[in-house]
Amino acid sequence: MKIQKNFTTGILTGICGVLLLFVLTGTTTRENTNTTPIYEFYDLDDTRGLIFNKVTGEIKYEEIRTEPKESESLELYHRGGITVY
Repeated sequence: MKIQKNFTTGILTGICGVLLLFVLTGTTTRENTNTTPIYEFYDLDDTRGLIFNKVTGEIKYEEIRTEPKESESLELYHRGGITVY
């Protein structure tokens, strides 16, 4: 009788231990997280930037700098040469 009681206790202890292990490690399935960005940013090379929401299609213009970005200027000479500053 004592052997049967120890056997039953051992089985129940083992089952409880496995269940506790599952609870501690998390048995639920993991959610798929969206790793692709939903926003795109475009610099308009002046004081503004364009933010585009790919999900809703919303477009926003935001001020990103106080002064316009300096652009390269080209000078054409009468000889046809190009100088880039």
